[in-house]
Amino acid sequence: MKPLFTILLCSSFSILAQQQWQVTECDKTAKKLQQLEQKISSGYSVKEAKPLSQEQRLLEKQLDQFCQQPVLASAQKKPKVKKTATLNTTKDPLAAIAKGPELYVSSVSVKAPYQGKKLQAWLEYYSEPKQCFGVRDSRQMVWCVEQRQQAKANFERQWQQKLALSQPE
Repeated sequence: MKPLFTILLCSSFSILAQQQWQVTECDKTAKKLQQLEQKISSGYSVKEAKPLSQEQRLLEKQLDQFCQQPVLASAQKKPKVKKTATLNTTKDPLAAIAKGPELYVSSVSVKAPYQGKKLQAWLEYYSEPKQCFGVRDSRQMVWCVEQRQQAKANFERQWQQKLALSQPE
């Protein structure tokens, strides 16, 4: 019984110790994944959905299993040397975040019709009617837009009157 347990224990450790791929192989896999993600984001048919999803999961799994500590081609021949001290160099703080295949940065620009105090006054003045939330009927949408335009015109009139009263002559 003991020899069987020992063999089973040793074989389970060899399964857990995953061999790491070389850097070039990891780079190729990461590039394949990036190209696949670009294809997915650009659109695909319903028929392609399942194979694309499966391929994406497979590539992600391979990168996770075999590319945690990729092996350099020349590192296989050299004996491993344990580092005893590390230099504290100032690294880019975003470099740790961008360890994926590639980091895409996007920006959103919101242009409001009003800014500053006028925006605050508009937000206090106008509240969207309840029947304008989640509208799908085009006639209802037109009504909502007209209501907003009328409210905007009234607000502008009141704002101009307020400005005229506050300016000294």
